[in-house]
Amino acid sequence: MPVPKVVDSLRGWLGFKRLQTRWAIKSRWRRVRGRHGAFKHGELSARAAHLTDLWDRTWPLANPLGYELRVAYSDQWVRFHSLPESKRYAENEVEYDEILRRHRTVLRELHGSADLADLWVIAADWGSDDLAAGWSKGRLPSAWPWQKRQAEGDPDAGFHYFWAACGLADATVDGLLLAAADDEGRFLIGAPDLAWLYCPYDGGVDVLLPGRVERDALKSRHEDWLSAYPGGL
Repeated sequence: MPVPKVVDSLRGWLGFKRLQTRWAIKSRWRRVRGRHGAFKHGELSARAAHLTDLWDRTWPLANPLGYELRVAYSDQWVRFHSLPESKRYAENEVEYDEILRRHRTVLRELHGSADLADLWVIAADWGSDDLAAGWSKGRLPSAWPWQKRQAEGDPDAGFHYFWAACGLADATVDGLLLAAADDEGRFLIGAPDLAWLYCPYDGGVDVLLPGRVERDALKSRHEDWLSAYPGGL
């Protein structure tokens, strides 16, 4: 492996270990304080029923999780990386600005507007027995409990708890995007009718479009943001 790639890999590994340590400390603190993301049942309301209806009509084959959606709807999926050369974690403000610039560019194209207030945000969280408990809900205090779902294909893996919100300020959305970039939450942003989904993660974003034609058009506009490595995601 060329020396620059070895250095980049080492930097990425060290960055991940720093984040992992910070994440573990925060997780223990949340568990001690009882700040987890679980709830007994979802909200019984018109907005909850509306969101459930939208989801069941548009994305019935998967839970609101990027890694499930990209498998169930692979023909409608594209992944963009959020830093040059597919670098995973930002190390300075310039790189964080680049992450937000790329996210904002794609979201504006998907939504047709820079105003994101009418978009859905769904945060995935876990119960108190999971080290990641409370990390997503803690970033979205205005969210309400939407659905409790069994982990797909693994009855021993416990439940996912999905919190929902709408009408968020741009600064709040930016905060969620940066939290996902640092692997400090699992969030999904969706169109008002859930026609498209935007699933940021540490390293980039999984985008789900209504069909292959729309997927290919978006992909062609941002070819420079696809994987820098042949055969890679």
